[in-house]
Amino acid sequence: MKHLRNIPICANTLFIYKLDIKEDLTLKFTEEKFRSTAGAALITTDLNILKKYRELNREINKAIDLTLKEILKLKNINYRICTSWLTKTKPRGFSASHIHTNAWLSGIYYPKSDPGFSIKFFYDNTTPFFTESTEYNIYNAREWNVVPEDNFLILFFSQLRHKVMPNHSKKDRFSLSFNLLPKGGFGEGDSKIIF
Repeated sequence: MKHLRNIPICANTLFIYKLDIKEDLTLKFTEEKFRSTAGAALITTDLNILKKYRELNREINKAIDLTLKEILKLKNINYRICTSWLTKTKPRGFSASHIHTNAWLSGIYYPKSDPGFSIKFFYDNTTPFFTESTEYNIYNAREWNVVPEDNFLILFFSQLRHKVMPNHSKKDRFSLSFNLLPKGGFGEGDSKIIF
């Protein structure tokens, strides 16, 4: 027998970037107005917060452009970031597992890292049969835990379920999240939409 190759079809990928941001944005993020949510994390009252941070906005858009054009190889790379907000998670705080509805792609930016910060992504379309693996990889994992680095950006398809894990550090964890939608004409036939 000869194994020819593996083809991971219908991938649900995390697109990870290290942004070129010189300034420590956590200092500015602490000055924003936050409100309570149903979970243990706080979010900003401003749901278009990215407009305040021009350099960060530019860097995030560069990563989105590269993902759409060079990785996903899409013809129409027009999009609009429709919502953006900061999240503040206090020590021991977390968020429940969720998806981002009414969005196409989502992203999370972490200005600072800490070994106590992590986010878990879940793959919900697995077989109902489960046996323990000797080593987890993209073919057998049902979840993937990511510990961010400084200036870390994760882009992902919005229907990918994820959860901010408990903050095991002694400091507040800040992140900036956003959703985007395609802009212009997309789809085909009776499903074509102009947005």
